[in-house]
Amino acid sequence: MDSSAFSPVKLRDLELKNRFIKTATYEGMIKDGVPDDRLFEFHGAMAANEVALTTVAYGAVNEDGLTHEDQMVIDETAIPHLTRLADTIHDNGGKISLQLTHCGYFTRSTRYKSRKPLGPSRTLNKYGIMKGRPHSRAMTRADIEQTVSDFARAAVISRNAGFDAVELHMGHGYLLSQFLSPAINKRGDEYGGSLENRIRLSVDIIRAIRDEVGGGFPILVKINLADDFSNGFTLSDCIEAVQILNKEGVDAVILSGGFTSITPFYLMRGKIPLKEMVESEPNYLQKFALRFFGRSIIKEYKFEENFFLKQAMEVRKSTEMTLVYVGGIISAAGIEKVMEAGFDMIAIGRALIAEPDFIKKIKSTPDHRSPCDQCNVCVGYMEKTGVRCIL
Repeated sequence: MDSSAFSPVKLRDLELKNRFIKTATYEGMIKDGVPDDRLFEFHGAMAANEVALTTVAYGAVNEDGLTHEDQMVIDETAIPHLTRLADTIHDNGGKISLQLTHCGYFTRSTRYKSRKPLGPSRTLNKYGIMKGRPHSRAMTRADIEQTVSDFARAAVISRNAGFDAVELHMGHGYLLSQFLSPAINKRGDEYGGSLENRIRLSVDIIRAIRDEVGGGFPILVKINLADDFSNGFTLSDCIEAVQILNKEGVDAVILSGGFTSITPFYLMRGKIPLKEMVESEPNYLQKFALRFFGRSIIKEYKFEENFFLKQAMEVRKSTEMTLVYVGGIISAAGIEKVMEAGFDMIAIGRALIAEPDFIKKIKSTPDHRSPCDQCNVCVGYMEKTGVRCIL
């Protein structure tokens, strides 16, 4: 396969050997904040198989930002693990990014400092009902200032540990996505109402990170094309938001979609692995609810190759900034179609989980297609066994 996808690209001081990113997918390879050897092997395999930039998923910027206990908080205690990760990827010829995020109200963690989960507004936290965290409270100005500071601190720690970039998670229904979504953000101050206000927290964080890490270190952003529910963040919102991010000097925007607590399979498509989700659920009451009500409350979306391309192209038409396509990449032909549409880079999830050497295979075999059949069992089992392909 002779494609511009295999040409080098530069993001500030970071040089990448090709246009492929391993997108952040929750690995499930951390226990009580400490990663096990599988996490290093998982990302090392990406680097060893021609993925230019591999992204470590869900780095919580503080303890209130954890969705549950088995995630890593990016503070001083994480530095040895981050350093080992960076060294592993560099030794295998790749580059590494860390996804920085905060769960907002969507949490059932018991490792928290605030009495209630934090969000843009008070709302019901269905995910945390069985853990005694049923409602969030609206963040105060002090909460917001602390969160901005924690994101900046986490970015500095990542850079100092040897990471090559950070990804700010503004999608999928976590804190920054909650602020962006008018269905969730009911604030009446300068952080609510217009899109300019709803994106203000994200802009504050981007500016704080840039002030701390300097001019050469890349900041990527993942944002929704749409939430896909009533009064949620829309494609027109996304187009406007990307223009704001471009003005703020963001180096690349990854265009995704969906809201974990409401439309989780909008961002993946394919089968709903309900059986595996029930098996993996540790709380017996939530297990019961999933078993008997899961089919009626979790919406299924049909999988199509390059399923976000039509929406993403509307963003592509509106800006010249670096855009990263993600969604339904399973073949060399699909990759070529995305690159011909004018996207600068491509992020891949399940195809690389199924085949860490997927990039090598499509380069040598132009008609190669991923064996992934979108069963999504990898998603159902990720918290129980770590993300893996059952094929």
